[in-house]
Amino acid sequence: MYTQPYPEGGQGPAQMQNSVTPNSLLVADCGAVFTKVSLFGLVEGQYRLMARGEAPSTIKPPLEDLSEGIIQAINVIEFVTGRKFVEEKHIVSPERSNGDGVDIFIATLSAGDPLRVATLGAVSPELERLSEQAVSGLYAQVQAVPSPSYVAATTPAAVGPAGAAGSWTQERVAQEWERQLNHLRELQPQTALIVGAADGPAGPAPLQEACQLLINMARETAQQGGALAPDGTPKRYSVVYAGAPQYVEAVRRMLQNVADVTRVESLTNPTQLGSVSAAIGSLHEHEGLEQIPGYERVRNWSRANPVASATSLSSLVRFLAQHYAMNVTAVDVGGSTTTIMLAGEQGEFIPMVNTGVGVGPNIGDVLQKAGLQRITRWLPFLISEDEVRQFVLNHMLHPQSLPTDSRELALMQAFAREAIALTVEAARTSSHIELPDTDLILATGGVLSHAPKYGQVAMMLLDALQPRGVTSLVVDSTMLISQLGAVATVAPVMAVQVNENDAVSHRLGTCVIPFGNVQQGQLAVRVGVEYSNGRQLNVDVMGGTIEVIPLQVNEQALLTLFPAPTVDVGLGPGERARAAEEIDGGLIGLIIDARGRPLALPGDDTERQARLLQWSQALGA
Repeated sequence: MYTQPYPEGGQGPAQMQNSVTPNSLLVADCGAVFTKVSLFGLVEGQYRLMARGEAPSTIKPPLEDLSEGIIQAINVIEFVTGRKFVEEKHIVSPERSNGDGVDIFIATLSAGDPLRVATLGAVSPELERLSEQAVSGLYAQVQAVPSPSYVAATTPAAVGPAGAAGSWTQERVAQEWERQLNHLRELQPQTALIVGAADGPAGPAPLQEACQLLINMARETAQQGGALAPDGTPKRYSVVYAGAPQYVEAVRRMLQNVADVTRVESLTNPTQLGSVSAAIGSLHEHEGLEQIPGYERVRNWSRANPVASATSLSSLVRFLAQHYAMNVTAVDVGGSTTTIMLAGEQGEFIPMVNTGVGVGPNIGDVLQKAGLQRITRWLPFLISEDEVRQFVLNHMLHPQSLPTDSRELALMQAFAREAIALTVEAARTSSHIELPDTDLILATGGVLSHAPKYGQVAMMLLDALQPRGVTSLVVDSTMLISQLGAVATVAPVMAVQVNENDAVSHRLGTCVIPFGNVQQGQLAVRVGVEYSNGRQLNVDVMGGTIEVIPLQVNEQALLTLFPAPTVDVGLGPGERARAAEEIDGGLIGLIIDARGRPLALPGDDTERQARLLQWSQALGA
């Protein structure tokens, strides 16, 4: 894992200084489909969640105003509490003696389009990977567009127009220029990241060409009557320069009429990821969030700038990992974006914000990327391609609609599995390491938080994440965890107390997941359970099955695991494991998932559907 500072240059909850001690706080989480507002306040000396409201987001026509959806959600809270928080479309602040108003208002945003970033210059495969890592925790999409001279220098035997291999002709170079310009025309970048050393295969030429590509694009845009800045002048690019330091002034001179250049440490290895991520993150606020209709009004309601929901979530996840000394994974499945954050107790951090992959307006992209077979493999019934595509089309047109029957619900949850799986795959590709085992999985986002049965949440997480060893599952049914990181920046004590009292109170249970050579139908692991009251229980779990052992909320037990000789429970094949501390129960209980890793579903449709039903029934799903 690599260590990355808090995105956008922010601080973690434990680092915030000069924090205030408010009596009350409203926090709005504005997504692509729904806007959620929560009211926190003091109850018997402890900060608690007092009320929450939800309304459709209003960034799209006909309202096209972010603030309208927030006000509608606050109206729900006003009805529930009998207090007044909005007057003449302004937040009443500070809190009044009669209970009206609120001391602090803050907002997190996951609505709007991702920031489009082009990586230019001497973009080697290593620098392309590093640039992808730098934006992986942000609402951004990046595309590498290497300079023509760098492409020519690194592919000297390229085939020319006449079909002969050899050095590049003038015509071939011109074709490469046009190809790179076409890439930029398709991407229409808002930000450019220029990288590359001066001693590379093509020398400093790729840095000069990166500037020239942007100049050519700016000229084309101006000729076509493109985007204008508020003052009526042609809109300028935002450039983050992470290339050879001796050429930064030359780059500024070349781009003085078309771009604003931010200099950061040269990007050569993972230790420089933080400065690049922080610079692009701050540009996302300017180029992305500020462009959302109604942003300025929401900004004026608050003493702090609205932040990206992913930034808030990453702050909380890293805080929890360090505070509780464990590996934490957070999963947030939204309408337009799926986010996975992995944080370790030593500061390790792997963020992945998969823009364009969600179960709302972007559900069609999940179908396109995963394919029909990957979606339908999770369904315990046969379904036609036409029915799946009709479901996708309806949900793209009406993302706020909810499943109307068990068939639609199963289909929606199948899409959620693949949205998570695609994001895990993207995280592996970006980090180029095997993702670590996790001690705690936090689940949030509508499709997870609002699932009718807790067993369905557990099933989606186990299927999509495929954890190994021993881990705990927690569902955030109040959908607060993506907001609490932002709360912690102004009121850290409030964030911690609400987190402990309300946000993650729905513990599903502890999971034991044997891995290795798990034989179907053969004994995978014998589980010994010693309850706190002295009662003992031994359960044999066969390969290919899921078993739930009773262990309720507020109940604890000591575990002893006796795996089969080829099966591993974390200490090596066949090695017995005994927990040093008691494990906690949950709403489902102690889950033993002995289906094997990686999870392989039967190829026969009838057998696969039967297995899916058996597993669901075991979890009460």
